[in-house]
Amino acid sequence: GNDVDFFKFTGKKGQRIVVDAQCARIGSGVDPMIRLTTASRGFVASADDTAGLLTDARLTAVLPEDTDYVVEISDSRYQGGGRPVYRLVIGPLPVADEVYPLGGRRGETVGFELRGGTLTELRTASATLNAPLGTEEYRLQVSGAALGFDPALELELTRPIEVSDLLELREPADPNAPPVKADAPVAFNGRIDPVGDEDRLIVTVTPGQAYHIQVSAADLGSALDGTLQVLKGDGAQLATADDTTTAPASKKAQQKKAAGTISPDPSLSFTPPAGVTEITLVLRDLENRGGPGFPYRLTVEPATPSFNVALNDGQVSIPKGGTATLGLTVTRLGYNGPITLSVLEPPPGLTVRPGLIPDGQTVGALSISASADATFGPLDLKVIGTGQGPNGPIVEHATKTTVYAQQATLATNSQTQAGLTATTALPRPLTLDTPAEPVEVVHGFGAPIPIKVERKEGGEGKLTVAPLPLPTGLTVPNAEVADKAAEATATVNAAPEAALGATTIGLTAKGKIGGKDQVLSIPAVALNIVRPADLTLTAPAIEIKPGATVDVTGKVVRKGAFKDPVTIKLNGLPAGLKAEPVTVAPEASDFTIKVVADAKAADASANAQAAMAFQINKKDYVTPPTPLAVKVAK
Repeated sequence: GNDVDFFKFTGKKGQRIVVDAQCARIGSGVDPMIRLTTASRGFVASADDTAGLLTDARLTAVLPEDTDYVVEISDSRYQGGGRPVYRLVIGPLPVADEVYPLGGRRGETVGFELRGGTLTELRTASATLNAPLGTEEYRLQVSGAALGFDPALELELTRPIEVSDLLELREPADPNAPPVKADAPVAFNGRIDPVGDEDRLIVTVTPGQAYHIQVSAADLGSALDGTLQVLKGDGAQLATADDTTTAPASKKAQQKKAAGTISPDPSLSFTPPAGVTEITLVLRDLENRGGPGFPYRLTVEPATPSFNVALNDGQVSIPKGGTATLGLTVTRLGYNGPITLSVLEPPPGLTVRPGLIPDGQTVGALSISASADATFGPLDLKVIGTGQGPNGPIVEHATKTTVYAQQATLATNSQTQAGLTATTALPRPLTLDTPAEPVEVVHGFGAPIPIKVERKEGGEGKLTVAPLPLPTGLTVPNAEVADKAAEATATVNAAPEAALGATTIGLTAKGKIGGKDQVLSIPAVALNIVRPADLTLTAPAIEIKPGATVDVTGKVVRKGAFKDPVTIKLNGLPAGLKAEPVTVAPEASDFTIKVVADAKAADASANAQAAMAFQINKKDYVTPPTPLAVKVAK
């Protein structure tokens, strides 16, 4: 950690060079500090935490004389860190402090301005942003020849260009021009230049409609540490935003209340109050800096219910004749309905057992099985989550984000992979299977999951079956598969808080097979979570005369192992009617409640209810009442 490295090179007076310590950008844990001196130790320049490069350091300098120079690099904390590697780039290379704009519209040809760094004057380049649907990045490539450098050298860029399908606008070239005015949704590109500059954008909005407002700057390689204000037309402040904190994606990290990652870019969700049809967005640097290297993008979009889907693993090998089970985590963004997990257009030889994440839950699973003669090579599978939103289907592609380096809560190097990288693997000597039909699980009870075991030569061995992360309220205790058994059973338990309806869980088996430690996937298991009992009435309505008695009959439909007594009572009867609750004995189902009308009962109609009362795990269990129409008539 306290290592210091030195490199010597020969330079010429007036030569403009860059010294670039790439650490966070390549997944290193080093927080670099660099110094440039003459060989006789005369100071030339230094850098630490260069704006726009997170914790990396980069300097540009004009060499003062013909002599040898020394570059010194160390960790600024003298700690080193995980993966203590670095890449040190030295020389007259094409480097720009600023690429503007930071993004553009998909399919359009965009002109870019390049300035700062080793570029002595403003340069331009253009590119057609042919980014495929589902991707939001485009890597801009500019040859050194177009910039007056060695043709073999390409412009060094810190981040890809952002691609959107929105209307793209730029701030006026004239600093005295009035603010740009636009209707949401819109993507606005600007620069905080000169020092102390602030930019304004007027957006036409609909009162009561929620909007998501996002500034993208530091995350795209800009030096800007933005702060955002939302103002009314009269200048009154409606909202402010600074850094954005992203919660941990995994359920385990959330349960441990782990710190999320922090981005210097501000964002907020905002709903204009009644009477507000225009808002002014004001963006400035937190420390009133500005100049070359301070570009940004600001997007305003209606906040429609949606969700993100994250793969727990970014790659998978599927044994021929076997299965791979995938765990997935969703982040809900205003959408709380069920989400179906599937694979788009799987290749021949691949079958998918889809998954289902129930209302409000955040974890799910699906499984992929390969036929014994599957021949496909490495490919990217498009794993998607589908929900039904208020305006139609919501379809989101699953991604996997890997953080390679992090300083405290700031992710300094990460990569987001779209889809799942998959290929076939050699057949396993043992395969496991579960029924494709849903397994019914009753609140407060458990249900068996039968597992079929097919063993080939060398497939002897004992296994332990365990679940992937489970939805709230479900547990699967570890189960054993005996050494030479052809079948086994796992048990899934549902607590009363488990979401009712369909869901899917994933199981794996671990143990020594043929003397080797192996982990085997089991096809995803579909579950149907149900209540311990439902109430049905023989007739949905009754009519009674004053002074008369009418029987209300029905059944308690018990599920699974539920045998406890159930009390039935009628609520909401018209005045003058009485009905004593009845208790249905354990294991019984039929009941009769006598409704007695007072002789002076007046004509009336009411929407009464038949309700059950019982306990699960010594706690009252709540069930929805069954409607009963009641009419009193002489």
